[in-house]
Amino acid sequence: MEQDNFSHFEDWSGAEERIDRAHELYDNGQMQEALRELQDAIEINPANGNWHFNKGLALDTLGRYSEAIEAFEQARELNIRDPEVLNCLGVDYTRLGKYDLALRVFEELEGLAPDFEPGYCNRIITYSEMGQHDEADQMFYLARQLKEHCPLCYYNMGNSLFSRQDYDRAIWCWQQTREIDSNHPQIAGRIAQAYWAQGDHQMAKEYFIMELRHNPGDIEILLDTGILLLEMNELDAAREKFHRVLELDPEHAQAHHYLGELLLNTGQLAKAAERFHRVLVQEPHRSGAHFRLGQCYLKLGQAANAREHLLAELKNSPEQPEILLELGCLLPHEAMNWFERVSAARPEDAQGFHNLSLCYYHNGLESQGMDLSRRVLELQPDHVLALHNLAFAHLEKGEYDRADDYIRRAADLVPTDYQIVSHGWGLLNK
Repeated sequence: MEQDNFSHFEDWSGAEERIDRAHELYDNGQMQEALRELQDAIEINPANGNWHFNKGLALDTLGRYSEAIEAFEQARELNIRDPEVLNCLGVDYTRLGKYDLALRVFEELEGLAPDFEPGYCNRIITYSEMGQHDEADQMFYLARQLKEHCPLCYYNMGNSLFSRQDYDRAIWCWQQTREIDSNHPQIAGRIAQAYWAQGDHQMAKEYFIMELRHNPGDIEILLDTGILLLEMNELDAAREKFHRVLELDPEHAQAHHYLGELLLNTGQLAKAAERFHRVLVQEPHRSGAHFRLGQCYLKLGQAANAREHLLAELKNSPEQPEILLELGCLLPHEAMNWFERVSAARPEDAQGFHNLSLCYYHNGLESQGMDLSRRVLELQPDHVLALHNLAFAHLEKGEYDRADDYIRRAADLVPTDYQIVSHGWGLLNK
């Protein structure tokens, strides 16, 4: 019996040693190793709530939120009076979009510890994600009553304001976060995104660069900076950012896609196609990659390959007008079908109706073509080609007064158009 007690003591002592090692590993950033030590200790003594809590923290750091919730729930059962456990549980339920459960936990936390500021601070995000912004404002107010200068509180409120497109106040909140804690994660990046959303590209660029000075290996910030630089037409700088992303993650599909866009726009078609193929290796259903490959092959004169990729893109986006237009230009025998779908998808698109009218004219359906040309002019009265087509359609029917009206309108818009001015008037004067 004494031997059994001694063995039991050794087991518990070993569990404590594992917990000590887990703390050291956690502090050194060795999360997987810390997690293994924690799990071994819990298997020896599953009744220690603090160990389950620490396991949840390690899982959170690894982004394994569902497992973290299980650990926090276990800790909650063993340490029901601990506000930290409830706070972490509410945060993770919010991360997974389980907002009702998150609010239930935060309300339990408020009843247990009404002066616990993180319970209000973190609820800002829960309400913001639910679109309940008045409640988010209320949580911000309550949190500041308990802790006026909480960087996370201002950060969360900035996120709420950003989601409402209230960019000026979002920037102000994030600037407060930055003043309180200059090392707050991604704060300069968030300010950059708000300036970008406002259309202030130069300020966005400055803050993205500021963020990259602190976090040069942040792939998402590198990618956003590259996209912003593309919008600013700073192509070499954008290219450098996308290449930097690929140095960190050689198979990053989005970086390959944007490099493909750059190559396509500079006429390097074969290299662009190679990039888009690499995108599809990583993400076979990624929107836009097949479309861009179709465009590359069209310009390379490889009609069969172009058709294959445009049709593949159409499966992902069945009514995307740009794809339908490309298919209509590529496949004249099937063009009417594609352009009809464009017109149905974009009933205010004059060019879509014009393309369809050409199909009708080409197939001898003159009356339908003329109806569509008139529709084009309703949407865009200065559409010269629609005027041109109606003029010649009326000439073909011998309706010279009607033809004269359209020729004059077209000639007023483009007096140097030889077909209209010379050929049209010549037919009328016969």
